[in-house]
Amino acid sequence: MSRKYRQSGYMDADREKRPKVPPQHRGPRGAGARIETKFHLVTRCNNCAAEIQVAEKIQVTDTCKSCGTDLHTCRNCLNFDPSARNECIKPVEARVSNKSANNFCPLFEPKVLIEKQGSGAPAPRVENSHRQAFLDLFKK
Repeated sequence: MSRKYRQSGYMDADREKRPKVPPQHRGPRGAGARIETKFHLVTRCNNCAAEIQVAEKIQVTDTCKSCGTDLHTCRNCLNFDPSARNECIKPVEARVSNKSANNFCPLFEPKVLIEKQGSGAPAPRVENSHRQAFLDLFKK
């Protein structure tokens, strides 16, 4: 008897008892090879997502080197939470109205993200792909 769903139920007595075969990892290094994934800590600009090199601390006057926006803002802060009161996890006295502008908040901590390090190799480009044909329609 073949059933659509394989979860356990009251009709399990008629089901064949087959041992489960563990899944085999298939990849470029062969079956069962362990692929190491490396992570690193990075701080990014909230506006353009460019990587920010933080030497010691982000100063109030610091700006992003790629887009020129302010870095000492609520949106680049670790404590920023749009669903919290005054949009900050920490208790603040007064709400900052413009979250993208410089402020003198003493509770500011730069937001640090954990990102996966890639191999850096670009994806292979196929010239005759359907996506490329679609993009070619809108070239000027």
